[in-house]
Order: sequence, then structure tokens, then C-alpha cells
Amino acid sequence: MPQKAPKRNLSGPELTKATAEKVFGWKNVHKHDGELIGKKQDKLGRWRTAKVPDYSDPAEAYAIDGRMKQLGRWERYVKELSKLTKEKNLPSDWATPEQRSTAAIKVLGKSRSAPQR
Repeated sequence: MPQKAPKRNLSGPELTKATAEKVFGWKNVHKHDGELIGKKQDKLGRWRTAKVPDYSDPAEAYAIDGRMKQLGRWERYVKELSKLTKEKNLPSDWATPEQRSTAAIKVLGKSRSAPQR
């Protein structure tokens, strides 16, 4: 019987990078001069180099909620978020930015069939 790989908890820049790539569709995210830089699509679909927002900042983390609605995964995201916050005895509205990122990444999984923007 095949064994599952051990679960790896992401934090800090690793979590921001994973959120940018898996949730928001960024490509080529890497550190440059101490900042995360990557490529994202503009409104016309062209790939532009830009600084990746820090999704561990509460103001930036709320963009994850909007993105999950846009992708049509809102119900699954809220369910996963409530599981994560219930472990810490918090209401889901009080979720930390890390919990929001983790829930979104879990919901989207390894493959994503939603359009990137």
C-alpha cells in the first residue's frame, strides 16, 4: 500500500509564493533583492513582471476571499476555513491570513482547471 508523503506546513514567504501561484495564477515567482517577484497576466492577457503582494498582511489576505468567489469555489473555501479556525476556537470571520491562504490552497488542490487572471 503506497504511503502518503508527510504533510508540509508552509509559512512566511513559502506560503505567499504558493498562494500567488496556486490561487492567483502567478508564474515564475522567485526572490529578487529580498522581495518576491513574479509574472502575472494583465487585463489583456499579457504576462507582466510585478512584485508579489504579501498575502500574510491582513489587508492583502482578503483578496483571497474575492478570488475564491471569482473561481466559484467559495462554498468549499468557507467550509475548509471553518475547519481550520475551529481548531483554534475562532469564528471563521476572524481567520488569520495564514489560515485563509492554507484553506484556499487546500481547496484548489494540486491541479486547477479554472482560468488564470
